[in-house]
Amino acid sequence: MEKADIELDDISQEDETLKKTKAKHHFHRKNSLDFRKYTKQIWLAGLGAFSRAEEEGNKLFDSLVQVGEELESKTTEIADQTVEKVSEKARESVTDTKDKVEKIVDRGVNHSLNRIGLVTVKDIQYLESLILQLNDKIDVLIEENKKLNEKVNKK
Repeated sequence: MEKADIELDDISQEDETLKKTKAKHHFHRKNSLDFRKYTKQIWLAGLGAFSRAEEEGNKLFDSLVQVGEELESKTTEIADQTVEKVSEKARESVTDTKDKVEKIVDRGVNHSLNRIGLVTVKDIQYLESLILQLNDKIDVLIEENKKLNEKVNKK
């Protein structure tokens, strides 16, 4: 019986070895399938990340373009306002300087004309105002004269 027992033990051991081999093969096969599954999932996750990054990148790019346009508009507006203010101050300064120079020249010319005995613009303006006053007085006298003539003619 010993031989039969040994043979049975050998068969049992072979069965167990076969079972272990099948189990290992099944385990390796399962691991291989799991590895492929995880590899595919990683690949798909990478594609998803790329797609999301592209979408978000486009949104971010568009958002940055919009912010840039707004900033450029504000900057241009501020620059235009600054240029306008500086131009206005320059015009005022030029006008003030021009007026001062004209006054200085007028005084010098008037002084020179008075020294040599020529009539100045002020003299002419003064004479013009006197003539207008005289015209007004003459008009009043003419009206009074008409009224007196009418009284004399009625008598």
